[in-house]
Amino acid sequence: MALLFLTVGVNVFVMTIFGHHFNSGQNIKKVTEGVSIVLRPIHAERGKIKDRNGNIIAQDVTTYTLDAKLDTTRFNGDKTPAHVVDKEATADAISEIVGIDRADVMAQLNSTSLQVEFGQKGKYITADQKAALEETKLPGLGFTPIIARIYPNNEFASELIGFAKYDESENVRNIKGQIGIEAYYDNYLLGKNGSETFPKTAGGYFIDDKQVIREEPKNGSDIKLTLDRSIQDALSQALHGMLEDPKVRAEKAWGIVVEADTGKILGWGQAPSFDPNVLDISEYLNYVSQSTYEPGSTMKTFTVAAAIEEGVWPDEQSFYSGPFYVGVKDGKGVRLPSPTGSIHTITNAQNINYGDISYNYGYVQSSNVMISELLTSHLDPLKFKEYKHKLGFHKVVGTDLVPESEGVEVPERPLELITDGFGQGSTVTMLQMAQAYTSIMTDGTMVKPYVVESISDPQTGQVQYEGKTEKIGKIFKDSTSKKMRDLMRDVVAPGGSAMRFEVEETEVIAKTGTAQKVENGIYSPTDYIFSSVVGFPHDNPKYIVYTAYEAKMGHSIDASAVYVKDIVKKVVATDKYTQVGGGDVEQIKTDYVMNVVNYDVESATNNLKEKGYQPVVIGQGNTVISQVPSSKQQVISNERILLLTNGESITVPDFTGWSRKEMTNFWAITGIQVEMSGSGFVKDQSIPAGSVITKDQVISVNLR
Repeated sequence: MALLFLTVGVNVFVMTIFGHHFNSGQNIKKVTEGVSIVLRPIHAERGKIKDRNGNIIAQDVTTYTLDAKLDTTRFNGDKTPAHVVDKEATADAISEIVGIDRADVMAQLNSTSLQVEFGQKGKYITADQKAALEETKLPGLGFTPIIARIYPNNEFASELIGFAKYDESENVRNIKGQIGIEAYYDNYLLGKNGSETFPKTAGGYFIDDKQVIREEPKNGSDIKLTLDRSIQDALSQALHGMLEDPKVRAEKAWGIVVEADTGKILGWGQAPSFDPNVLDISEYLNYVSQSTYEPGSTMKTFTVAAAIEEGVWPDEQSFYSGPFYVGVKDGKGVRLPSPTGSIHTITNAQNINYGDISYNYGYVQSSNVMISELLTSHLDPLKFKEYKHKLGFHKVVGTDLVPESEGVEVPERPLELITDGFGQGSTVTMLQMAQAYTSIMTDGTMVKPYVVESISDPQTGQVQYEGKTEKIGKIFKDSTSKKMRDLMRDVVAPGGSAMRFEVEETEVIAKTGTAQKVENGIYSPTDYIFSSVVGFPHDNPKYIVYTAYEAKMGHSIDASAVYVKDIVKKVVATDKYTQVGGGDVEQIKTDYVMNVVNYDVESATNNLKEKGYQPVVIGQGNTVISQVPSSKQQVISNERILLLTNGESITVPDFTGWSRKEMTNFWAITGIQVEMSGSGFVKDQSIPAGSVITKDQVISVNLR
């Protein structure tokens, strides 16, 4: 019997992985008497990325590349056409189901080629789209499986998560991380393909299943993050709200939510951002860890804390808060009685002169003059610089493998050492600021923020890496941190510089910052960076919400504060605890509200009241036809549940005490437009409660 020689380069079939064709591996090892030994690779799944509750952030899925056979000689075994017959109907179906412009589809179908594809839009179509096209029974359409990386939440901490895609430059032909965690942890996420070797006849038939040699693929490791999907969503919505709100019109915004005592990062984001499924990327800089900026008055907290720790904080001692004329004596900054001989004049924001006030009140009002007086009369600026270094400024935080900037420290000149105390001159990152503020929210111990909770083998469950709380060091005494928290609480109290951040759900502490944006080495006269740090609950802060945004001076800071408070409320709801009035921590229940649609009004309201909710009946009917929030939404106990009835007329409720969210729910369920001004809770309304209203009317409410 003649021996057939080894044939190299015979393409038994072409396999597609990640959307690219190649002669993958039905490589003929030997051919004997018409039997070939075929090697076929088995794709290894890239590891999943999940949030702290196991919700999928990134995963591999099977998608398809759509093609159309135009060769009119192609027929199936039963003689039915295996090519496109009705181009018009086929174009209609592809355009409607896949979303490709009909004219573009027709251009391809009118091609002289025997088979065509539909560009990028014809790649990565979903299993549902494939099924919908198959249901049309239109002949000639083909679907080639492709493994794709998808991100179910679309825009979701995108600069942190990054994205992965097929890398054509490498022989391994795998999905590889390009930026973000997808890239930083690529070695963990990337699996190892397996293979299958089997005999096959020249006619394409398997010889014997028992002769199949299979090497199983090794899937990539799963990464679980500390991020919380609901908190991350709230952060993203808030940041985008700052951009879209006509009263704010921020150019960009960024923020982070951190558990103060553990360092776990629950939210991390910026706006504008991008959808990793679309890759509409205009900015690759990760603002939380890489954007450096002058922090402004949020730095004052650490200047004051350093003075308290050193035992030199003047507390209730008074100082004159008028213009501070900076002079130099013996190489140090001093206050001069007049502009004569001064090198610079420091004033409070908007040149406000509060007269003689205490140092405590100076912090509450965010007085630049107070900090200047403190650093020239009580606290050595070089001692403050030592504290800044202890707090981790001007060096990387070291949050997992996230790339960071260090920022720039001002030179040791008299004026710069003073202005550095109120956050002007030196630059920092938000990640550095968040880490430093953990020392204020805790017993004085600084905690490193981290985002990778664990890395584990999805097949064995073996944990390969586990993130842990890392305490950097004890920066302040417990009493120092407590004193600062009390001062930050006064900042939010009526008359304080951050009273706009007060919320009903918990007792917050806060500090704000404003700094001119530096453009080409020059301070902009109109563009500023506005930032805020909010901690809660006051007595024992568990969370830090730090946000910043770029906007024009003169915009509504009250309007921007609404979005920060939305984040705080979501964190409170997620945590299920709040603290009001400095008292004991009280539990808030969150659950999915029951569905009472089609209930009679009495049964619906009774059932909801038993659960602790506040049902609000809208209309004069006897049956509930719609509800907001719906049964698919998680709500807080004591939240108002709006019930629309089948009655023809709608009477206006008493909106007193309603939140902005609840007013938006009323608009959504009734279709009656609501105009809202201010922040907080409704204090008055334009149409009295009990009035009958029609859908063409507009209700105006004021929130305070």
